[in-house]
Amino acid sequence: MTGTEESKIKKILLVDDDPTVAFLTQRLLKQAAAEADVQLAKNGREALDILREVYLRKQCHVLILLDINMPVMDGFEFLEEFQESANLSTAAISIVLLSSSAHHLDMAKARNYPTIGYIQKPLTLDKLLEFL
Repeated sequence: MTGTEESKIKKILLVDDDPTVAFLTQRLLKQAAAEADVQLAKNGREALDILREVYLRKQCHVLILLDINMPVMDGFEFLEEFQESANLSTAAISIVLLSSSAHHLDMAKARNYPTIGYIQKPLTLDKLLEFL
């Protein structure tokens, strides 16, 4: 889907522990998907809690922008738990990994999970529009 088509994504969960990156990403999201409801989680554990408490009840399509390197629960740990949860793995959830790493091992590991993309930071409007 391109940015010129009407987006089906109405809920976006941004999972990133860096306040500067989160602020800049939220600004980009307002430009790209102004009508989407954007929520922020600072780690994978918080993101799982939000998914279970909020989004599963509403049963709407959710796009998760997931950082890999975070405290408490990193992106790969989040993906492990996500896959093991029957409720989450069958929900209308699309996950895009965000990382400052261009290391081939991180990219290869990411292919083992149910993600729709891998974006190397910094996030730009063009990179974001590919997934909205």
